[in-house]
Amino acid sequence: MPARLLLPSHASQGRKRGLPGRRRRARAPAGEHFSMAELVARTGVRPATVRHYLRLGLLPPPIRVARNRFLYDRRHEQALHLVRLLRERRHLPLSDIGRILPQLVKLADEPAFRTEMWDEVVEAQLNAKEDPGRSPAARLLRAGMAAFSRRGFAEVSVDDVCRSAKLAKGSFYRHYRSKEDLFFATAMAAAAEASRSFSAEVGVGLSEEEAGLALGRALSPHLPLMLDLLALAAQHRPGHARVARAAFSDLRRVVRAHLLSPAEGADQRVLGAALATSIRSLVTEPDQAPSLLRAGLGS
Repeated sequence: MPARLLLPSHASQGRKRGLPGRRRRARAPAGEHFSMAELVARTGVRPATVRHYLRLGLLPPPIRVARNRFLYDRRHEQALHLVRLLRERRHLPLSDIGRILPQLVKLADEPAFRTEMWDEVVEAQLNAKEDPGRSPAARLLRAGMAAFSRRGFAEVSVDDVCRSAKLAKGSFYRHYRSKEDLFFATAMAAAAEASRSFSAEVGVGLSEEEAGLALGRALSPHLPLMLDLLALAAQHRPGHARVARAAFSDLRRVVRAHLLSPAEGADQRVLGAALATSIRSLVTEPDQAPSLLRAGLGS
């Protein structure tokens, strides 16, 4: 049988002749697709945050249909809901979410997947994909941050943290003097992560209102831990007020760097507005996630 001749396309012929080739506009594959504005309306996630998650690889690449026009689909919507819930309910950093998100998205589509299995799957994925090179101190810090955020300082013991971190109790005291010492470290780590999330989402030249809303979103995953710190400081527990001042001073310094006109006291007003926004969202904003995810993450 004679070999088939592969004829060059019109575009390649044009290039060979020195003529401009025709560019065909990409067509979106079958299925429901929507613009950035529609994705924001569906999920409540700001465009800057969506683009940040795309850069981190948390979301699949969008479909490019024109030079500055992209389309999104159900995968992006579902992933954004999952990221939001994992940050707000499980208080996970984006690095951990990035490691477990692909498997969680697959499992959510399985017909046999039951919502009551969700927490077990999250823990299994985190434990299975734990970086073996991560130091014991870092493992204790992550375990402590999750435990204090979910249950509060008073309800967490050193044994609880060690079991979660899969470390012997003797290892704990090689890195932290006490449960309070670990709690202080988790509060500072939470403030640092909120600062990074805030800086990644916004640019410079913000108004106080814009900065307050963005900082509220950045603080939201760590709100239980930070409120616990403030409550203990108000009770005059030793050391808590000092750590609270240090943690919130770092946040205020980051805010000042992004304000359009950092007038005197502006950073304090922004921080107050951010805390108020985060607290208000707990009691007034309906959860926009699908019922499967709400039930599975313990709403």
